[in-house]
Amino acid sequence: MILDVTINQSLAGIVQLSMFAIGGVAIIWRRKFNRCLNYLVTFNNRYKITSTSLILIGTALFLDAFATPAHAQFFQNAETWMTGQFTGADEAITLSFNVLRGLFILYLGISLVRVVQAARQDEDWQNLARTPMIILIAVTMGDILANLIIGSGGGAAGGGGGAGGG
Repeated sequence: MILDVTINQSLAGIVQLSMFAIGGVAIIWRRKFNRCLNYLVTFNNRYKITSTSLILIGTALFLDAFATPAHAQFFQNAETWMTGQFTGADEAITLSFNVLRGLFILYLGISLVRVVQAARQDEDWQNLARTPMIILIAVTMGDILANLIIGSGGGAAGGGGGAGGG
């Protein structure tokens, strides 16, 4: 997270890092944090800042954090390596990896909806969540192993290092 803030220098990253630091400090110095929360309550009462405005500001910061392009995609280094090795098939390789990523995201999204529905209906949602979690771990391990095999994503054609795998 510190490296991301150092490289990208986005306001949302700085806010997220500071919130993480505040959370760690709050755990360590709980009494002092309670005094700080009391100060925030009096500040809120004095200037009449509503919860809705705080939620809107938080939502804007959250969306700003996720509006940046994703640099850590699954199998990004493998895609870079394959396009460097098979120079004539650049578009087909990119399309194949993007289709695999899209199918993976759709599967996880559908599984998440099924798990939430099962939890809302007081059914056994843990068994439904087990299979997508195993698949997520398997894909992540596959990406890590592919990065170990191909290295930084550079091939014989001189392709630069990829942005890393998720």
